[in-house]
Amino acid sequence: MISLFIDTSLVNVSISIIKDGKILSLISKEIPNMHSVYATKFIKDALDEAKIDANEIDNLFVVNGPGSFTGVRIGVTIAKTYGFLIKKDITPVSSLKSLAISSNHEGVILAMIPANKSNYYVSVYDNDLNELIPEQFMNKEKIIELCKEYNPYLVGVDTSIIGTYKIKKQGIDIPKIISYYQNKEKVNYYKLVPNYLKQPQALEAKND
Repeated sequence: MISLFIDTSLVNVSISIIKDGKILSLISKEIPNMHSVYATKFIKDALDEAKIDANEIDNLFVVNGPGSFTGVRIGVTIAKTYGFLIKKDITPVSSLKSLAISSNHEGVILAMIPANKSNYYVSVYDNDLNELIPEQFMNKEKIIELCKEYNPYLVGVDTSIIGTYKIKKQGIDIPKIISYYQNKEKVNYYKLVPNYLKQPQALEAKND
């Protein structure tokens, strides 16, 4: 089975072609505010590098959030278009669970992604990757309370400290993510929606 993985939810754009658990091509580059310019080109480059025709893709995986509002929207739009063209359903992937899946830690994991200067997108998972705390928008004080309650292993997109708790920078392991999501529910391309968790600041200000 040949899979296309698309992640434009954060600063890095990651595009990969995976066949039976093996990476045929991987493009992962940090391109702040340039996702719409390069993402589709990276898909073509990844297909060319893997020597795979676009119509040979069996499975489509896209990170649909949470993360950058614009980045998530771009990735979802590209996946919907691709799904329409090759008539394939799409598997939505959580950016937070991707961090937890990619970690080799055994035990409770708290995954976090910065939302703005003082707030984060957060979820807590048990050893079997079941949600102990569902994905939500959260401030630092609440995260510290969760750390005291669950004593989790913290993973994020950067190495940092929150309170007295260390956050490990966690890269994503795309084959592991695809293996985990392989049998999860797919959605038709026209039903795929972003998982923003919160409105972008411009819309929040407009609604106030």
